Amino acid sequence: MHFVILIFGFTGILGKLITIEAIPLVFWRTLIGGGAIYVWLKLRRNVSKKSTSDVLKMGGIGLLVAIHWITFFASIKISNVSVALTMLATSPMFIGFLEPLIFKRKIDWRELTVAGVVLVGVGTIFSFDTTYHEGMILGIISAFFASLFATLNGVLIKTHDASNISLVELLSASAAIFLLLFFTGEVDGNLFVLSGQDWFWITILALVATSFAFIAFTSVMKVLTPFTTSVAINLEPIYSIILAVIIFGDEEIMGPRFYIGASIIIGAVMLNTILKRKI
Repeated sequence: MHFVILIFGFTGILGKLITIEAIPLVFWRTLIGGGAIYVWLKLRRNVSKKSTSDVLKMGGIGLLVAIHWITFFASIKISNVSVALTMLATSPMFIGFLEPLIFKRKIDWRELTVAGVVLVGVGTIFSFDTTYHEGMILGIISAFFASLFATLNGVLIKTHDASNISLVELLSASAAIFLLLFFTGEVDGNLFVLSGQDWFWITILALVATSFAFIAFTSVMKVLTPFTTSVAINLEPIYSIILAVIIFGDEEIMGPRFYIGASIIIGAVMLNTILKRKI
């Protein structure tokens, strides 16, 4: 499980190593990743039939996935891995507000408390350096869309296999991005002619950090409890920040206020998970 979470954390590192912009990067990630899942499902003869309504729903969520990843990688490119992953850790705060709306339940006061603590952490980071404000804002936008598509997927997963959902969402995301690039006149040689290094890292990102990691983590969840996996997944930003410092050195080392704020955010998220377990 922790090996897979380490791979998730490495996603941010790959985003920095890949030199192309965020939009074409996500196009190739979703196209190759979706294609790999399709081949895997075909080999297992597990590509399920879906109604037009379900395909449209999954396709719509695929657009949210595309926005989430584009803003996430854009955050990395204009700030750094540590900032982007810390902001992404605010996702559970948004889920605390979105779930009651979508599943029509009351807002839990514990979730409001956690949201307040998370905002304190974000405010602490905002106050330490204006250099990273744009990256932080993009990271928070990314966290919101991650929360939105995760919550909506919580509805679909009740009636559909997770792999088939991801197949439609990834391919829908790649199709939407291709249309965006086409109508903005960016479908040209630059989209297809990439350096050997970029192709290598994009392939690792799509196959290892997307397709393999998703399938492996789904398998892990069949063995371990949801509580165990949900606590562990909160370690992703910690793993990623450590990896970023090891690989990129000084450019990823932040001031004390950043680490105080990051600790507040990640600690609040883990506390929220433990409180829900008790309930």
